[in-house]
Amino acid sequence: MKISIIGAGHFGRAMATHLRRLNHSVHYEIQEQTKLVIVATPSYAVVPALFELKDQIQNKSIVICSKGFAEGGILMSEALKKHFANNLFFLYGPALADGIRHGDLSAMVLAGNGDTESIVKVMQSPSLRIETSSDVVGVQVGAALKNVVTMFIGVAKGAGYSGNTQAYIFTKGLQEVQRIGKALGAKPDTFMGLSCVGDLTLYSRNRRLGVKLGKGHKLPDIITEMGYAPEGIAALKNAKIIAKRSNIRAPFIDDLYSLVFEGKTVAKAIEDVK
Repeated sequence: MKISIIGAGHFGRAMATHLRRLNHSVHYEIQEQTKLVIVATPSYAVVPALFELKDQIQNKSIVICSKGFAEGGILMSEALKKHFANNLFFLYGPALADGIRHGDLSAMVLAGNGDTESIVKVMQSPSLRIETSSDVVGVQVGAALKNVVTMFIGVAKGAGYSGNTQAYIFTKGLQEVQRIGKALGAKPDTFMGLSCVGDLTLYSRNRRLGVKLGKGHKLPDIITEMGYAPEGIAALKNAKIIAKRSNIRAPFIDDLYSLVFEGKTVAKAIEDVK
């Protein structure tokens, strides 16, 4: 099959390697014969990129791998539904780019309201297992907000707190993600799956960011050193917007937001986790 990838970063290139192993023809631009479009840009760029390409991809299946929200804390599915109704899918899970590229056994979940099984047949392999879900909201929320939770776990690790404390933060963060997701219409069980809990087990870029924060590094310096802002930063800002707009109690989000953006100390932030 001819497949186009939007976004030639680490993950986009890894998916290209995986799909070529399956004998698909992969391009980094939209081709006339393209059947499947995979989006692997930063989350803030997803909606603008697809709107710009909408005339070229209107009748193609679109799989979004970017974890986050559209501008203003809007679900990407909501922001895109007017132009892409039944051909929009979301693929998330505990699958780092290096593991996919090397062919490590990995698993992800594909959510959508269309023909998910056909896409699974195209993308799945012995090394990449893909489950399906109809909970489009829950899979998106879990994938985005797990970046926030893992960042806070990293903060505790970087500051020298034990595994006990990190496990406590993991649990309280997950509870809040479930509460936010449920308020937005998600199924609570979705957050126990691959897009949220599964992904929380990985030592990701967002975890590394948290570790640096926990060690006392300043956010602008960390971003400069890393060369980019991990998705958890935007997800945290958007989570704050979502909670306020939807009148959702979110003390975990508020606590981490105060630490990252308002100068709250790590010790006080850890103490305030409840």
